Amino acid sequence: MKFLKLAILTAAAFAFACAAEGVNNKVSVNNAVSPAVNAQPVATVSEIASGKKFYTDNCAACHRENGTGGPIEIKGRKIKPDNLTTDKIKSFPDEKIAGYIKNGIPDEGMPSFKDKLNDAEIAEIIHYVRAELQKQ
Repeated sequence: MKFLKLAILTAAAFAFACAAEGVNNKVSVNNAVSPAVNAQPVATVSEIASGKKFYTDNCAACHRENGTGGPIEIKGRKIKPDNLTTDKIKSFPDEKIAGYIKNGIPDEGMPSFKDKLNDAEIAEIIHYVRAELQKQ
């Protein structure tokens, strides 16, 4: 009888150990499963709405209303703003995107917005782009 109990306990421990190996490190945000490392803060409806206004007023002329960018001419200069809906841009951390908005990318024709937008407004633009243009 002791042997049977020991065998059952050993089998249970083995099963538990095997199951633990398959555990994924994901967190739930609004019932959606996403990798813990890439979990984005959830934006409010109000943040997304104001982010849309800031995006429309400051970004849409180059990146287009739908975020797809592409070749344009602004003030006599031909530039090719990034498509914000690509997997490459989706993978950028918010801090990197905020840095581009704040400091610009002069060689590519993107102006700096640090004198026009504060950190909260830039964050709202990023929330809008993530939620509405990138569908994240």
